[in-house]
Amino acid sequence: MFKKILCFSLCFAAVLSLSGCDFFTPDTAELLSPPTLTGDMLPINEAIEKSEGSKFTFRYPSRGNYRSAVVQHDVDKDGILEAFAFYSSTTKEETHMNINVISNKNGEWNSVAKQSIAAGGVDRIDFCDLDGDRIDEILVGWEIYGTSELKLAVYSLGDNTLTQRMLEQYTHYVTCDLDKNDVNEVFIARSAPSEGRNSAHLFSLTNVGVTQISSCQLDPTAKTLNHPIVSTLSNGENAVYIDEIKGVGATTEVIFLEKGQLVNPLLNSEAMETTATLRIATMECRDINDDNILEIPVRREVPNVTRTNDSEKQYLTDWCSFNGTELTSQMTTFVSVSEGYYYIIPAKWIGQIALLRDESSGLTEIYRFNSEENVSGERLLYIRSVKKADWDSGVYKNQDVTEIVNNGETSYICYISAAAEAEGITAEKVKTDLKLY
Repeated sequence: MFKKILCFSLCFAAVLSLSGCDFFTPDTAELLSPPTLTGDMLPINEAIEKSEGSKFTFRYPSRGNYRSAVVQHDVDKDGILEAFAFYSSTTKEETHMNINVISNKNGEWNSVAKQSIAAGGVDRIDFCDLDGDRIDEILVGWEIYGTSELKLAVYSLGDNTLTQRMLEQYTHYVTCDLDKNDVNEVFIARSAPSEGRNSAHLFSLTNVGVTQISSCQLDPTAKTLNHPIVSTLSNGENAVYIDEIKGVGATTEVIFLEKGQLVNPLLNSEAMETTATLRIATMECRDINDDNILEIPVRREVPNVTRTNDSEKQYLTDWCSFNGTELTSQMTTFVSVSEGYYYIIPAKWIGQIALLRDESSGLTEIYRFNSEENVSGERLLYIRSVKKADWDSGVYKNQDVTEIVNNGETSYICYISAAAEAEGITAEKVKTDLKLY
């Protein structure tokens, strides 16, 4: 599982680097490090107390890259960090959340601007230039008090004034440049599965205010929307990918601009459901082939070789790029989520093999399959996960198998038949094509 998380995290970070905003590239020092408000932070704390009084409580974001109640960031690019403090204060009537801007001038920290909102907490904090003036806006996702509702507030800082320029309900948001005009927009996904309404919205900031560029519908049957990922289509156009959990399995929708309008071509307009990318819920989009484009996992049914009366279906996974119209397989794999690996199927075998799975022993066998006669033939190879201690002790030394890789606890071993060897399938080839997932 750790390997899976690590691999996906690296892929995710690489994809997000396509945006120029600090939403995607926070300073390491700002990640997951709550302020101590001692030492170098003490003057900032004193400035907050001077402006607010002593009765306040620091509040930490629930999600996102910035998890500190006090975040330092140079929004105006003058080489001097501003500090943004997030805390709650309570009156007799209600609880307010506050954002307080503390500026460093000549080595002295002072509060220069602040805003309050009737909210119960902070969901996330991000920075991004949204109007093209080379000064970052401050994006704050607020948790609305007493509800599950989230609202995104966008603030601009100028002349020691904090101005709220946008306030929109959201489930997830990202910043992106979908129209490729070198100015980032705000992409918002809203989920209301109980009402059968899921939607995507694109907003831009200008000198005159906020404009909703366009909106489109998302699969109304999706129960959960994962955080959107900014990537590109295979034709180079910018797009937003959203993995979704449905009642059964998962799917992916790809949203982009076409003639100035948001479109969602993978949503079947007649059935009002996205099924073309349906697969098991544990599989997410990823850059499987390191081409800096997300591939979408799409299941491919294959014949099941069974030694019992069990007729459970077996699947391979096509990792597909999307050009806005068609899904094109870039790689076909067998994915074992339970054993934590995937194996790249040789191109010559696609459409010519059947699978046999034994979950209890961690065994996957690949057989030749004659589709015309609908019969399976000889076994080509098998992959099995075993305890590394058993492998090291020689339990499998007489079984004509090779260790492909291990993760310190589990060894992944492989048997290769003479028929497979005759087709160029060697232990080194399997070592190249089997990846820990």
